[in-house]
Amino acid sequence: MAHLSERHGDATRRRGELMRERMQLLAVRTNYSDAFHRLRRSSAVSAAPSTAVVAVNNPLACNSTGVSGRDRSYSHHPRRTTEEMAEFSRQCEQRVALTREKEIQAQRRALACEQERQARSQLAGEAAPAQAALRLRERREKQRRTAEAELEALVDQQESSLEAMNIARMLSPRFQEHVNFTPAVAKYSAEDERVKLLLSTSRIGSYYQ
Repeated sequence: MAHLSERHGDATRRRGELMRERMQLLAVRTNYSDAFHRLRRSSAVSAAPSTAVVAVNNPLACNSTGVSGRDRSYSHHPRRTTEEMAEFSRQCEQRVALTREKEIQAQRRALACEQERQARSQLAGEAAPAQAALRLRERREKQRRTAEAELEALVDQQESSLEAMNIARMLSPRFQEHVNFTPAVAKYSAEDERVKLLLSTSRIGSYYQ
């Protein structure tokens, strides 16, 4: 039974030391080290006249050698001075400012890339009609050259020049006959008015209509 009680006491002390280390780290991070020391001191004083069982279970009680667990824990973790805490705060502010500056630079780069993309899109949109017209002209010119090459090959296969000319006139716009009609009566002349009058009468106009 004494062996089990000793093992239980060791486990309780280890658990108490871990709790004290965690509370110390929390006090340092939250900058409440002075209040933490006062709380630990008052807890140690109030727990001093308690029984032996309470001393084993209380992580803030003093050990048998007269050295408190708080002092033993703080011997490995020196207290931070006001200057050190101010330096830590300054370094933290510098890190936050540096992170913020990086975020701003990233946003600026993203905005510049977006503006460049929009400018390229606008230029491409403005040049698209001209490029489409150029491609259409090139396509038509290519089709015309292909048709002329096929027509020349067909004409070369003909034995008679008359047949070759007829085929060229039928298939090629360059060799088609152009007929221009020139009216015998000038427009807006007296003869033109007389012709319009004759065509408007019921006897002659009905025949031509």
